[in-house]
Amino acid sequence: MVSGCRLLLQPDLKGNAVALRFGVISVDDHVVEPPDLWTRSMSQGSWGDRIPHIATQADGTERWVIEGQVRTSQSLFATGALSSDRGAEPQAWREVPAIAYDPQARLAAMDSDGIDCSVLFPSAAGVSGEVICAIKDLELQAECTRIYNDWIIDVWAAHSPRFVPQAILPAGSIESAASEARRAVARGHKGVIMPAQPSQINPAAPHLYKPDWDPLWTIIQELDVPVCFHAGSAPSVMFEISPTYDPAGARAFDNVRQSAGSAALINGMVLSGILYRFPKLQAVFPGSAIDYVPFALEALDHQWERQRLAENEGLIERPSEIFHRQCYVTTWREKVGLRNRNYVGPDRILWESEFPRSTSTYPQTTRIIENNFADVPAQERELILWRNAARLYKLTI
Repeated sequence: MVSGCRLLLQPDLKGNAVALRFGVISVDDHVVEPPDLWTRSMSQGSWGDRIPHIATQADGTERWVIEGQVRTSQSLFATGALSSDRGAEPQAWREVPAIAYDPQARLAAMDSDGIDCSVLFPSAAGVSGEVICAIKDLELQAECTRIYNDWIIDVWAAHSPRFVPQAILPAGSIESAASEARRAVARGHKGVIMPAQPSQINPAAPHLYKPDWDPLWTIIQELDVPVCFHAGSAPSVMFEISPTYDPAGARAFDNVRQSAGSAALINGMVLSGILYRFPKLQAVFPGSAIDYVPFALEALDHQWERQRLAENEGLIERPSEIFHRQCYVTTWREKVGLRNRNYVGPDRILWESEFPRSTSTYPQTTRIIENNFADVPAQERELILWRNAARLYKLTI
C-alpha cells in the first residue's frame, strides 16, 4: 500500500464504510452468475425455455442455453486464474470455485491478493453484455438485463461497498437502453456497460457510431457515469484466429487479440464524433492494455492532420486531445513505462486484475504490480492504482 493512503468509500446499504488497506482498485473483474439467476425470477409460462439457463449436453458438459440456443464455448465460465492449469476451465457448475460466485469468498480472495475494491463486469451475460444483447426478442432482452442489474445491486453491492456495481444495457433498443440506464443508476449502479458493436450482434440495433444513439449518450452524460466497452465484445475489430493453431495456441492468441482490438474501438469512438458532440461523456476500455494506445493516438493525430478533418469533417479538436479529456484505458500485465505514461497520460490509466479470467494477475497481484510499476513515481502510481478509479466512480475520499 502507498504510504499514507486512506480512502473512505461510499457507505453500503446498511450505512457501513470501509477504508483502503492496499491502495489498489481493480476496475475490471467478473462475477459468475448462478445457474438459476434468470429462471427463478422469470415466468416459465411466459418465456419457456427461452429463459437463460444451464443445460447438460450430450457429451456431459454443461452450457448456457439462451433464447433456445446453446451457447457454443470452450467452457461454462472463464475462470482459468483459479486453476493450477490456466488452460483448464470448468465444464459444469460443480467445477466452478466458490470465489467466482460467492461475494464473501470473493472478499477473502481480494484480501489475500491485495485488492481493496472491485468494479464488476458480467460473465454469462457476456463480458460487455453482448450475450444478452444478442437476444432477438427485445422484451426478453430487456427483462434479462433488468434481472441481472438488480441481482448485482441486491446481492453483491449490498454485501459490501468494496464491490462497485455496473449495469448492462439492453442495446438491441436505444429506448430500452436509455430507460434502463436511468433506472439502474437510480438503484445505485456506478457505470454502464455496452457491447462495442451492438449492430453486429443484433440486427435491431443501429451501428454504434450513427447519431441514432445520441439520446442514450445524452442520458449517460446527464447521469454522469462512465460507459464501458470491454475488450472482446466485438469480434469484427479483432484479428482472426488461424485454424492452424492448436486449442492452447488459439486460447492464447484470443487473449492477445482482444486487447489489440481495443485500439480500433478507441479510434472509432473518437473519429465517429460521439465524444466531440458529448464532451462530458467518459468512455472506459477495460482489457485494453496501454501498450497499444500510443500507436493508436499517433495514427489518429496523423490522419487528422493529413485528411484535414478539422476542415472537412468539423473535428476541430485533435483526436489525442479528445482522448485525454474523455477516455480511460487499463493496464495489468505490462510494464507502465515512461512512453506509455507520457502518451496516454497517468490520469487516463486505470488498473485491473481481470479476475477470475485466465489473464488475471491473481494470485500474484502484489508481485506483478511491484514489477510493472518499479520505475513509476509515487504520485503517478497512486493515480493509476486507485485515485483515477475513485474519481471516475465517485468513491468518496
